[in-house]
Amino acid sequence: MDNYYCTIRILNNKKISLYLWESEQNSKKMFYPICFTAAYSDLLYNLICSHYYLNDLSINHLLYIGQELYKAELSLTLNQKYIQD
Repeated sequence: MDNYYCTIRILNNKKISLYLWESEQNSKKMFYPICFTAAYSDLLYNLICSHYYLNDLSINHLLYIGQELYKAELSLTLNQKYIQD
């Protein structure tokens, strides 16, 4: 199991935001998420790749994040509501 999990949201029908949270099992402290926000998934990809925490995520988790970012961008393009799986 990964030490982090992600939530993806659409902000103001204009931007994609990804929040990287530390798993509660790893610590008893309260942590704030690391936030990545961009208008397009390729820009968000560049931001995410610059952060070292993503090295700790499994390949399956990274593929899932990529799939969800694609869905989020598609929902922006088609002006539809995005719901994360």
